[in-house]
Amino acid sequence: MATTSTSNQSGEALELIRYDVDTGKFLVGEQALAILRNIRTPLSVVAVCGRARQGKSFILNQLLQVTGGFQIGSTTRPCTKGLWMWSTPQRRMDEDGREYHMVLLDTEGIDAYDQTAQYSTQIFSLAVLLSSLFVYNQMGGIDEAALDRLSLVTEMTKHIKVRTNSQGTDRELREFTPSFLWLLRDFYLRLEDEHGRTVTPNDYLETALMPVGGLGAAVEAKNAIRTSIKNLFSDRDCATLVRPMHDELALVTLDHMQPEQLRPEFRDGVASLLKLILQKAQPKHLGAYVLSGPVLAGLTEAYVQAINNGAVPTIATAWQGVAEQECRRAADVAEAAYAAALAESVAPEESALDEEHARCLGVAAAAFEDVAVGEDTIRSAHKHKYIDGCTARFAQVRARKLAEAAATVNELLLEASTLVSSALASDSTQPNDVQEVLAQVCAA
Repeated sequence: MATTSTSNQSGEALELIRYDVDTGKFLVGEQALAILRNIRTPLSVVAVCGRARQGKSFILNQLLQVTGGFQIGSTTRPCTKGLWMWSTPQRRMDEDGREYHMVLLDTEGIDAYDQTAQYSTQIFSLAVLLSSLFVYNQMGGIDEAALDRLSLVTEMTKHIKVRTNSQGTDRELREFTPSFLWLLRDFYLRLEDEHGRTVTPNDYLETALMPVGGLGAAVEAKNAIRTSIKNLFSDRDCATLVRPMHDELALVTLDHMQPEQLRPEFRDGVASLLKLILQKAQPKHLGAYVLSGPVLAGLTEAYVQAINNGAVPTIATAWQGVAEQECRRAADVAEAAYAAALAESVAPEESALDEEHARCLGVAAAAFEDVAVGEDTIRSAHKHKYIDGCTARFAQVRARKLAEAAATVNELLLEASTLVSSALASDSTQPNDVQEVLAQVCAA
């Protein structure tokens, strides 16, 4: 899908999810969530994950076209903890001219020296759950050691469920998993098959994911990882980048290097990689629904709350909770839209009032549909709520309008009665004089 974009070079990295070592709980970043809640368009989410100290942040900074955006360190200590989000999502347009925004997430390096296996799996799972494109960044080619490090994929099925009563199988989860891009950094191998013919990076990936022969527990474990990757990520691809420069010491300042200081092959590779990422970073779906910023913010809170409560994040439960929340907000928005649209100048006549009520209900319905998400069963209850609220407001306006009209009529009748009585009380009054008084009252 062809897309255009507007790059946002200003901004900063904000904590979306962090881990509190004192409480042993994950916390959400309110500033990042506030930004998400203000994005009403569909949202694509690019998350870059991988081992610590292997340049994940560099790729994100290339997407941002900035230096020093997401932090890149030159020591063995991990720079990124938890999940970080760039504060200014990039505005993009699809080939049909529809607007959406792209959010970039930098994740804490998995298998860092200060992590437990469960913590690594939780970080990995959160990145997969929230993203529409999951970029797995690693150094070198795909060998058994690289595949073994992705055993997190098989563990992830134990930490995520689609429904409360489900077993969390690979095939069940694949409907909700993002596109997968395996990025191989400092890649030096020739991309050729056994006959010496050139193959694509994706061919190389699919070959690496083919089952290995043999018997025994070790072989079963190797093939389980391969099967999980293929089952979970039906839309998968691979990209390679050569080493950016030959001077190893200079690599510690890679993010601040001028393009001409980098190898031409690396620059070309980065350009191709960015094009591929932007092509694959489409708006995130959850089943049939395209997610907006408020929905993603709600899901983030729901997943974190589930983990903190010692439960397995359940996609359907989280989605239902967010849908309820958004439909509740949609009902409030609809009532406000009705109130704003209701014209105070409407004539105090039954037909005019009914027409105005119908018109404003149409405005409210459009406002509701613009915000509401979820299945009809969830929408229906909140739809009845806003309609009841609008109807109650209309009843008040109708009663007030009719009361004001009745009061006006009574005033006119009293005035007419006074004038006619005064005219009749005069000895000089002629019949024509009374008719003139009545004509004046009617004209008023």
